[in-house]
Amino acid sequence: MVQLDHLMYAVPDLAAGMQHIQELTGVAPAMGGSHPGVGTRNALLSFGNDQYLEIIAPDPAQPLSGTTGELLAQHARCGIRAWAVASHDLVAVQQSAREQQLATRDVINMARTTPDGVALAWQLLFLRDTHWPFFIDWQNSPHPAQSAPGGCELLEFMVTVPDPDSYRKFMTRLGIPVTVAAGSVGFTAKLNTPNGVITLPSWYG
Repeated sequence: MVQLDHLMYAVPDLAAGMQHIQELTGVAPAMGGSHPGVGTRNALLSFGNDQYLEIIAPDPAQPLSGTTGELLAQHARCGIRAWAVASHDLVAVQQSAREQQLATRDVINMARTTPDGVALAWQLLFLRDTHWPFFIDWQNSPHPAQSAPGGCELLEFMVTVPDPDSYRKFMTRLGIPVTVAAGSVGFTAKLNTPNGVITLPSWYG
């Protein structure tokens, strides 16, 4: 199975970001946990269907120098910074990328513990160019969307990139439905929420 897994909504401060998302959607996100060594922590909101919104922010309990957390702390803008695709076969994704002459990085192992003490472990695969999605295999971990607060639905996810034809080709190869348009790199999403239909902006721009 290959499908959109989650949207990464980056904020410089987690508490403020959670409040912002609650005001937008009418749903209060739940604390997720810290990413050791990455300098980040998160909160989650479920879209159902094993899909969710990840609010990601610097983790003040970790050293931030040289981490993703430092990058988020230095960027005042809130918005969708990246997105993830779930796959049970990252090797097959690597092969598909190479067939389209897309360079990939090595598969890396990640882990965090939820506030309830549940240990999660997963693997990630990144392409060399950061405007592509990254890929995640949750392995034997329970999917985070199953325990995150619900009430919102992902209606549409939209990507703008300088080379939309190449992007569409790879998404079609993987079977991922996503709207792709020409432009500078950016990601936006349309959600159906208790507060009505809203659009989450891009972190870029």
